[in-house]
Amino acid sequence: MGPMNGGPINLSSARLRRASLRFATLSGANLESADLSGADLTDARLDGANLANADLSGAVLDHADFTRVKLAGANLCGVNLSKARNLTEAQLADGVGDASTLLPPHLRAPESWTATTLEFVPQPVIVEETRAVTPIAPPTRKSTASKVSWLVGGPLQTA
Repeated sequence: MGPMNGGPINLSSARLRRASLRFATLSGANLESADLSGADLTDARLDGANLANADLSGAVLDHADFTRVKLAGANLCGVNLSKARNLTEAQLADGVGDASTLLPPHLRAPESWTATTLEFVPQPVIVEETRAVTPIAPPTRKSTASKVSWLVGGPLQTA
């Protein structure tokens, strides 16, 4: 069954940022590496969809169906999954979340989410030495004021 008959659709690497996909039927869809950040997937049917390496940060997933959804490497940071349906701890363990990811009360966050902390690594600062700069002066002109009278326009009379 292909996309024409309502079958699985290929949206891999699609840019669907802030898209409105409420009530969308994405059963079996390939959304691998798709950018779904901020997308509204309220009541979406995602059963059997491939969301591997997809960016779901900030997405609205209220009542979305996660039956057999592949979340390997999916960015779930800051996502509210508290009302998601058919979500399992095994699926969460495959995804990447953090302390801001909200889960349904019956599920626990994987230890990998809390154990991973980003460590600030200062980068070396490269300071260039200032070099002495010699200003370029405009060329000096020889004064012709002693030879030409500006009022009369002719040579200046010398006594």
